[in-house]
Amino acid sequence: MTDPNATKKIFISPHIGKVSKNLNLPECVHIFDTSLRDGEQSPGISYTLEQKIQIAEQLNKLGVDVIEAGMPIVSQGDYEACKAISKLGLESEVIGLARIERVDIDKVIECDMEAIHVFIATSDLHLKDKLKMTREQVLEAITKEVEYAKAHFGEKIEFSAEDATRTDLDFLIEANLAAIEAGAKRINIPDTVGTITPPGYAYIIKENISRFPKDIRVSLHCHNDFGLATANTLAGIEAGATQAETTILGLGERAGNACLEEVVMSLHVLYGVRTNIKHQYLYETSKLVERLSSFPIPTNLPLVGENAFRHESGIHAHAVIMNPRTYEPFTPEMIGIPRTDRLEDVVEQAISVGKHTGGHSLGAKLKSMGFSVSKTQFNEIRNRVKEIGDKGKQVTDMDLYEIAINMLGEVPEELSTLKLEELTVTCGKNVTPTATVRLKIKIDDHWDERVSAAIGVGPVDAACNALAKVWEKFGFGKMTLTEYHLDAITGGTDALGRVKVRMTDVFGKAVDSRAVNPDIVMSSIQAMINGMNRYLAEKKR
Repeated sequence: MTDPNATKKIFISPHIGKVSKNLNLPECVHIFDTSLRDGEQSPGISYTLEQKIQIAEQLNKLGVDVIEAGMPIVSQGDYEACKAISKLGLESEVIGLARIERVDIDKVIECDMEAIHVFIATSDLHLKDKLKMTREQVLEAITKEVEYAKAHFGEKIEFSAEDATRTDLDFLIEANLAAIEAGAKRINIPDTVGTITPPGYAYIIKENISRFPKDIRVSLHCHNDFGLATANTLAGIEAGATQAETTILGLGERAGNACLEEVVMSLHVLYGVRTNIKHQYLYETSKLVERLSSFPIPTNLPLVGENAFRHESGIHAHAVIMNPRTYEPFTPEMIGIPRTDRLEDVVEQAISVGKHTGGHSLGAKLKSMGFSVSKTQFNEIRNRVKEIGDKGKQVTDMDLYEIAINMLGEVPEELSTLKLEELTVTCGKNVTPTATVRLKIKIDDHWDERVSAAIGVGPVDAACNALAKVWEKFGFGKMTLTEYHLDAITGGTDALGRVKVRMTDVFGKAVDSRAVNPDIVMSSIQAMINGMNRYLAEKKR
């Protein structure tokens, strides 16, 4: 008989407790999220101001202690985002990043940010080949600029010695102590290039903590170049650090940063260490970042990936039916994944949405999937469901998910610049595939129109070529389709076609977008138009 309390229990290795007593574990770990700064530095990600505000509000809802809103000196867009997020009145502390330079620090001050995070490289490699500075000059700059920052931010100053794990340990400690003496109360020890092992990182953290005053918050910022970001972060916490710097889904420079979901749940489940994160919003938050970043969550990503709580082996599946804890260390509900919405169940229960579905039922279904939509967005989703239903197609839960995630990822109507008016495609045996595209563009309050035709190796290629020609006719320069990916979401010839594209302008700036439609030609064109609208919205901002 199945244990009725089984889904409420956590089962981990009994050996953890034997070693935990020898660790310097803190009672509580602060979570510092840098999804809006380091996360946006992932190649291919560029958030609009509205998207950054949406993510910041979600991080606040999640219970993140510190939100790194950006680096104001980088661009006007970052400056505006930092200023806007600072004015939201969030419970989370909002912090801005700055180099150890007066102009950078002044920009953070101008944005009325609560706290400041200042950094300078300290490894000999960076001093020689990047900064062209001596160690003495670096120490002098740290003292001078941290003292200046203290006059504006008081004790809310974090200092990072960039490339700390490749810095001579004695000099690293000297630089950190210089920052502390100048007024910094938080010291971050970053593994900037992900080149340390967990025991090595723990050693560096211990050596620094042993020299610091007791009231210093020691922070960890690990990169995932060798897949060790989460492991190194946990090793640093085992050594006594009290703050972890993470990103949602582990996004960030190169291979990314330590993943917030992994770090938080490891602390909670494996170590019994408290954070202020509200675990039930982890899945919801990861899905929001997925659709706004256009970076799909890898199927095998721990915790929030599609396979995280799926069981294919017959032996496993049978055991899970008897007691889920046999092959699940904790319940998916703990991080906000309703068991009825898990993908293995969706395949069997794909019968609930269609053109006759009422607003209340559709709203409940969207809510159960973790979507929070406005009235306008809801009506658009319902219209798309009805359009598909009118063509005789059964709309599965997976279809609905893709329709919603695609619609929410589009540029809002009021910010959209391009609009498809007509698409005509001809193809067949002994006929060269040809497409004609008629596109409208909004200039000020007026709509202008252009038409182009092109041929291709197939109907999709012809349509995409025609659209690219229209784009150039509007004078935007060449936009190249550099990546194209098509998936059939569910089985059958009437399956929705999910198209993901990446387009690159003449300067190498990339934009990712997606679209779903039963007609793969329309899906392809709409994905490109969605990307073009995102590109223009960012340029306009």
